[in-house]
Amino acid sequence: MHQQALTTVALFILLDRTRRQHRHWVHPIHQARQTHGEYHRLVQELRLDSYLFQRYFRLNIEQFDDLLSRVGPRITKEDTWLRRSIGPAERLAICLR
Repeated sequence: MHQQALTTVALFILLDRTRRQHRHWVHPIHQARQTHGEYHRLVQELRLDSYLFQRYFRLNIEQFDDLLSRVGPRITKEDTWLRRSIGPAERLAICLR
């Protein structure tokens, strides 16, 4: 019985290690954020239409840019060697939404 318990524990440890190999620091879906994300597609298109931009953010483009210039340095994060940080304009857009 003791041998069977050790075999079961060893099996669980082995399975746990194989599961960890499949995990990602940044999931592949999120890696495409720079090209397919809401901010990088929709918000950039909204900047071309001031009425839609205002309806989306409840600020006009000038107010958004002014607010970004005021809070941008405080909400800016550094990139790491593991992943790129979210930029201040995207952070502000997320907060306002």
